[in-house]
Amino acid sequence: MKRLIVNADDFGLTAGINRAIIECYRAGAVTSATLMVNGEAAVEAALLAADSTGLGVGLHLNLTSGRPTSPPENIPSLLGPDGSFPGLRQALWRLSTGRARAYELENEIVAQIERLTGLGVRPTHVDSHHHLHAHPRLRSLISRICPRHGIARMRGFRMSGRTPKAIAVAWAARLPSTGTPLKVPDRFSGIEAMGGENMAAVVRTSLAHQGDTLEFMCHPGYLDEDLLRVTSYNEPREDELRQLLSPEFAAAIEESGAQPVSFGAL
Repeated sequence: MKRLIVNADDFGLTAGINRAIIECYRAGAVTSATLMVNGEAAVEAALLAADSTGLGVGLHLNLTSGRPTSPPENIPSLLGPDGSFPGLRQALWRLSTGRARAYELENEIVAQIERLTGLGVRPTHVDSHHHLHAHPRLRSLISRICPRHGIARMRGFRMSGRTPKAIAVAWAARLPSTGTPLKVPDRFSGIEAMGGENMAAVVRTSLAHQGDTLEFMCHPGYLDEDLLRVTSYNEPREDELRQLLSPEFAAAIEESGAQPVSFGAL
């Protein structure tokens, strides 16, 4: 039987994102979410998750934006001059050149896991902001660190989408890494639906491919001043929310016969 994980990223980034994710979960459109522990609404997200016992919640590892969880003086090779993460391009460059020190990366990964469990969340899986864990160096560290903390599942990147971003992420994810691989769904989709594409059509096409379990990524949210301030991907989130709650999205899942699950089912 086909299974479908609909995972909402950026849980905890803002209160408007939290509200949208829980609304989608209660409507049956979202089965899983990943919580950004350095988001300004992370505590609220954990409280909402505690009241939504069927929602699988994982770690949305963030090494690209905002303030770190570790004391900045402990991880200087990961940060910009202002003590914040320096953005995706800088993070990729530092990972690729070795400037990002391995022990500092491990310190921050562990700090974010411990922050999440300290909020009362037992993480079902791990993924990352801006898909940074497609990088083989970070993937290797995650494969070694996360199982020690009870996390055995991760977002994978075997996908059929042919957008430039999807191709770049899939290519990076094919580069060899070390360590014992974590469990991943058979297929991944959702990158190609960002920015206003027909989400019902994308999930219907994705479910038609072979593979027992598909993860479909989404970013629902309510547009407000907080969202405009913290991320450039803002206005499309309300459109994603409307599409996730639409009869067309529900029909695409029902017609496929896929069973909605969370990462805990892997």
